[in-house]
Amino acid sequence: MLETVSALFVDRDRKVLLGLRAVWKRAWPGHWDAIGGRVEPGEALERALIRECREEVGLTPTRYERVLSEAERFPERNGAALHHIYVVSAWEGGPAVNLVDEHDEIRWFSLEEMAALPNLTIPDLITLVRAALEHGLRVGSEPSS
Repeated sequence: MLETVSALFVDRDRKVLLGLRAVWKRAWPGHWDAIGGRVEPGEALERALIRECREEVGLTPTRYERVLSEAERFPERNGAALHHIYVVSAWEGGPAVNLVDEHDEIRWFSLEEMAALPNLTIPDLITLVRAALEHGLRVGSEPSS
């Protein structure tokens, strides 16, 4: 089964980095989503997370926590998959740059701005970040020690 990893980068201002999925993408075209992609066969989830983030936005996660693993909610439309979502609270590199054609744009959003987006892939992304912040998530772009 296809597996994906996604990163919700949260900065010191509690803003979240999202990518606007390209209109040519099969799943969720033209929607804002976490940064990430497919796990290669035999690849560990954390290694895939780091690779995808480097490839897509030039950031290397150094502190992260998996906050959700869930089957695709719309397999009839998007195909069967297992998605793993991480909240990333520290990283190396930056500023974030859109390095691939998979996103038409990348941008930092406050949680309120995310809630106002009419084209967010799933509202749970906001809930996941809020829960992590409420449970004492330390945010910032410095590497973890």
